[in-house]
Amino acid sequence: IRFFMNIKRPIGITIISILIILNGSFLLFWGIATFIVTINLSSTFDQLDSIPFTLQSNNTSLQTSDTDLLKNINYFLYFIGGIITLFSLIHFVIAYGLLKGKSWARISTIIICIVSIIANILIILILLTVFNMIESLSNGQSILGGNILTMIINSIIVYYLYRREIKDYFHNVNKKSSFSSSLDDLR
Repeated sequence: IRFFMNIKRPIGITIISILIILNGSFLLFWGIATFIVTINLSSTFDQLDSIPFTLQSNNTSLQTSDTDLLKNINYFLYFIGGIITLFSLIHFVIAYGLLKGKSWARISTIIICIVSIIANILIILILLTVFNMIESLSNGQSILGGNILTMIINSIIVYYLYRREIKDYFHNVNKKSSFSSSLDDLR
């Protein structure tokens, strides 16, 4: 019984939880900002009524007076804002789970990190194919650097969460909580 009472959370779990909370806060900010921009766009779109507008890009020009197109863009932005906000809330729940030593939070973090690594590899490949490598490296250093840094951090997190002592920590905390609930049942 004494063994279960002295389970200390590794400092790395606290650091990872803080990083996840910071990322969740960043996502929440962008989710709210998306809603605010969309609300402002919505009021602007309502004033347009059926005034024709032109979208131009390089050699292509699109002219329309269809306000439904604008409303669909608006709905799409609300959808994106909702998804971003949902992901921010998921980050907060996962960080809480990590701080409490829940195995599902460890597994969720590993999955999110692996998906992020794959997504960042794809983003880098797209950047390198869309732009000439030299142009990309000179003009997009911060984009590539950010993606590479994100991949490194996520790789370290995955490695850390797979270490034996970290897996044992989550296993022992879960064993402790089931042991405690068994004792509560006996009372």
